[in-house]
Amino acid sequence: MAEQTQKFVFIDVETTGTNPESHGIVQISGCVQVGDEVRETFDHFVRPFPQDRIDDQALKVCGIDRRQLLPKDDPALLHVPGKEFLEPQEVFSLLREMLTRYVSPYEKKDKFQFVGYNAHSFDMPFVRRFWEKNNDRYFGSWFWYPCLDVMLVWAQILQPVREQLPNFRLATVARHCGIEVDDTRLHDSMYDIELTRALWLEARRIIEQGRSVPPPGTQGELFDF
Repeated sequence: MAEQTQKFVFIDVETTGTNPESHGIVQISGCVQVGDEVRETFDHFVRPFPQDRIDDQALKVCGIDRRQLLPKDDPALLHVPGKEFLEPQEVFSLLREMLTRYVSPYEKKDKFQFVGYNAHSFDMPFVRRFWEKNNDRYFGSWFWYPCLDVMLVWAQILQPVREQLPNFRLATVARHCGIEVDDTRLHDSMYDIELTRALWLEARRIIEQGRSVPPPGTQGELFDF
């Protein structure tokens, strides 16, 4: 498929734990890109399925209070401005509606490249399981496999200087590459996907120029449409 017609969906999820089989998604964010143009963004807070396990440490990392996840009619429900948690079925419907604007799940050659940071091990399995929990087992009709994992791309680029990084977390790699990082916004999936896309764009530039290690740079405006 020609570069200008490729379709990408950048996705980051925040979850109630680390196991996609037993834990659930509480936030899913990202953007749709066709060719080099960002067409739209999405950011949904998700009430877990009743069967999903919820680990307090995971919620702490996400900055979410367990009371925010209570049913809408529960008097103990905690309302936080800007964080309205929708039922998972409603979020799934919104996502399918958005994706359908760009690809046809009935056309085998018309799919999104799924892009994320550590997406192969984390985000993609969680999103695939989210599809299944919504009684849709046709995840592969929407997304190519394997995904484009930005972490693995940078593992190759930074292999000569890997010893300089204390870990390979998103923020660590972004800082090493000269991208400004706001620690107060980390683990909000909308911000994490902004960093992910900035890293992906820089990696693509490096690969296209045939360079090995990038010089310090600055983060550009992500959604400037």
